[in-house]
Amino acid sequence: MNYSKDDAVRIVVSCAENYKKELENRNLLFVCMDKHKHVSSIEFSFWDYNYLHLTGLKTTKHLMGDSKEQTEITTVADKIPAVRFYEKCLDHRLMTSDFEFSDSGTTPMKLDVLPLVICKNLSANMIGNFNSPHPKLYTEKVAGGAKAYMGFIKDAVSHMYVPNTVVKEDLRKNVSDYVRIIATYRKGIGEQEYSEIVYAAKKIEWEKVKFPDGYTYLPKPE
Repeated sequence: MNYSKDDAVRIVVSCAENYKKELENRNLLFVCMDKHKHVSSIEFSFWDYNYLHLTGLKTTKHLMGDSKEQTEITTVADKIPAVRFYEKCLDHRLMTSDFEFSDSGTTPMKLDVLPLVICKNLSANMIGNFNSPHPKLYTEKVAGGAKAYMGFIKDAVSHMYVPNTVVKEDLRKNVSDYVRIIATYRKGIGEQEYSEIVYAAKKIEWEKVKFPDGYTYLPKPE
């Protein structure tokens, strides 16, 4: 689909509101099972400065000014425009002059699937280690499904895996291996333990599932 800048504003503003509601300042814990029934887990964090990188848009220079809440998170220069972009989306003040489409031509594909992946469980039923020949795409872990996936890298500030891209493609085409997600849990970043289940796979014999060390307290889906 061909998108105008006005189309992009409409999509990224709507998705920013959902990101704020479902993901910002939260951790997601994915409990996974491989074909040998081995259970593992991986945790992702979501911050305000991560949102821009999921949209496929590039901020323009005038967004480099100080952000009203930036000092609460980080003073790293390259994150300032990302936070300002996100704030303008939430305030419904984003203008077409605030951004450009990516030179790589990937922006329309990201806009296609952004509403699908910006939700409390990322619409994800698989996780894998990224392994793709795409020369301009770098990420490490990917979570998603047959239509799209979100990529994650280790963040220098939080030292956690954080989102850095969205790709419109079957996850299985771009990983060296993948495992099935059997349950997804969500909590606030400052909370100690997970209790909220936001996804549970079907046809799982939960009484036989042994959760990984450190997460044996997790409530199992009914």
